[in-house]
Amino acid sequence: MDIRPGDTGDIAAVLGLFDRAVEWLVARGQTGQWGDRPWTGDAARTALVERLAASGGLRVAVLDGAVVGAVSLGSAPAYVPPATVSELYVEALVTDRSHKGEGIGGALLRRAREEAAAQGVVRLRVDCWAGADGELVRYYESQGYVRDTEFVVADHPRGPWHGQVLVLPLS
Repeated sequence: MDIRPGDTGDIAAVLGLFDRAVEWLVARGQTGQWGDRPWTGDAARTALVERLAASGGLRVAVLDGAVVGAVSLGSAPAYVPPATVSELYVEALVTDRSHKGEGIGGALLRRAREEAAAQGVVRLRVDCWAGADGELVRYYESQGYVRDTEFVVADHPRGPWHGQVLVLPLS
């Protein structure tokens, strides 16, 4: 597997990753994270992926010529407490569910850590859905992140969205 910078040529592939992730979550009865509809064809979600692809912070994992994962590094969203130290924020992480358990997400998070350290920032932060008994929170903890702030996006389109901010100190 190779990890390379992503760009606007990867938009369709990244949308496809999100589509397959939503399909997988729906099959498990977990619509709280990203809902129950594909990202492809949704104007707001397409615009988000377009922004990530144009930002310079997108990295994609490629296996046998196919994009099998993506991570985007940037700034914290408005719904979490602002940074108090220099940081990079994991804006998105998604992997191809047909490769579940192959370490793609971990490899992308290691790449994020390496890039953050090379830039001299003090920490990485990420937020995630805190539902499904905290399964996703535990995943980030298994990657070295520690719980920081819990939050609720009250005006989320699907109702209150419960999240967890996690931190990975780099120094």
